[in-house]
Amino acid sequence: MIFKPSSVSKLFNECYPMAIGEYQNNTFDDALPTDLGIDNAFQHLEKERLAVLLQILTRTLKKQVLYRCSKVLELGPLVFLDLPTSTLDNIFTQIILLGEREPYGVRGGTLVVMFSPPPTKTSSPIKIGRFPLDPTKVSTYELHLTIQSTSPVKLKCANLWRRLQGKQEKLVVDDKFSMVKKKLYRSSTSSGH
Repeated sequence: MIFKPSSVSKLFNECYPMAIGEYQNNTFDDALPTDLGIDNAFQHLEKERLAVLLQILTRTLKKQVLYRCSKVLELGPLVFLDLPTSTLDNIFTQIILLGEREPYGVRGGTLVVMFSPPPTKTSSPIKIGRFPLDPTKVSTYELHLTIQSTSPVKLKCANLWRRLQGKQEKLVVDDKFSMVKKKLYRSSTSSGH
């Protein structure tokens, strides 16, 4: 296929919409040596990457997982599931640490969520569902997350107080959880015999 010069430049502008002719760095101190500026730039890019990753994880966990937990556990309109921020941050940290070194990174994983009954009961965990972290990527690993509710005594006291106030009962996710990584591929190993 032969392109006219104008159509090639149009295609280039569509693929690369902004050409940088001059770069002014207003956020970094101009008195810093250039190598520190480059390090800061890489740190800034890493922070941006993590911020986008946390948005994806937050969307998956808060919207999809908690909604599905409420459905599967049949909580109904009188009880809502609460996932404390500290627990959520710990789960995010584990997901990022376990998924970072994978071929597609964290986005190439599937989160398999299980809900374990309180430790006093002997029943097995209930499978909540499978949640791809990025539906556009092929999963190369699974993270099996098992969460549980807080201890029944604390939960019963808090819910009794909430009922007396006319509020919804809470099912609070405990800060103790387990996460296991399962690879869905084999690492290529070379045997040099």
